[in-house]
Amino acid sequence: MSSALRYLDESRIKYYTVAAGQAVTLGWQVILASDTTVQNSGSASDAGIGIALESAVAGAPAKIHLYGHVVPVVVGTGGATRGAKAIFVADGFTDAAAAAAGATTTPIAGVFLQSGVATNRVGMMLALGGNRESA
Repeated sequence: MSSALRYLDESRIKYYTVAAGQAVTLGWQVILASDTTVQNSGSASDAGIGIALESAVAGAPAKIHLYGHVVPVVVGTGGATRGAKAIFVADGFTDAAAAAAGATTTPIAGVFLQSGVATNRVGMMLALGGNRESA
């Protein structure tokens, strides 16, 4: 065990299976490869869901500390895509458009952990923030 600080009293820990042909590394950000599998994040632009608390190889379970609380939400007209940033619209939550250069900030409610169509209920990890790039 390293000397890195760990405060896990309020943690949200979930086991995911490591995706085929992939691995996860202790301390790395992970992304969803499917609704039930994860892999190491490849870049800063990936919508990570948490941090690997152990290393694991393809097909093995991996202990993941999720970044936020997970809640069921109603999917809006635009649909929900696993791993996409979520925004609230008139009839539920839907995928946020890709950030574009400019001064407009779109409030992000979280990241979808499941895919769905309008009126479905899917899991969304809460992560309030903005979806914006500087001009």
